[in-house]
Amino acid sequence: MTVCTRCENIMKTRTLKETATHYVVEIDQMADSEPTLLESNGKPVAVLISAAEYDAFRDWLVTRQATAAPAEFDQEVAAFERLKPALLKQHAGRAVAVYHSQVVAVGDDKMSVLADVLAQFGPVPCYIEWVAPETPRRVRISSAWVAR
Repeated sequence: MTVCTRCENIMKTRTLKETATHYVVEIDQMADSEPTLLESNGKPVAVLISAAEYDAFRDWLVTRQATAAPAEFDQEVAAFERLKPALLKQHAGRAVAVYHSQVVAVGDDKMSVLADVLAQFGPVPCYIEWVAPETPRRVRISSAWVAR
């Protein structure tokens, strides 16, 4: 087993002797140290972090789970991907809205497509995206405010 400490692209490696007994890793200064990556046979198996970092991670995880995209939104994203070959033939370079796995609005900018969706269905979970061969990174925004 190897213990690696990563600090600003510098990796310190210490090799621990393989034994049938438990491993002992000195963690006296863990509260002030960087995370320590534990590897076995050259593959990461665990990370040692301070209790404060673990608490921060748990807080982040709870927040992330509370703000996860609704299942309906994820279904619309999947429908967009399934429809993409046909959309590229029909609506390349335009924005489309997918709701209930169907294209419900098409336009030259996302805000006008959103306005069409709101007019037809109200504030529903839909997916609005540009029709292009490469889809950009997806970000869910829970609501949109339009300043006029």
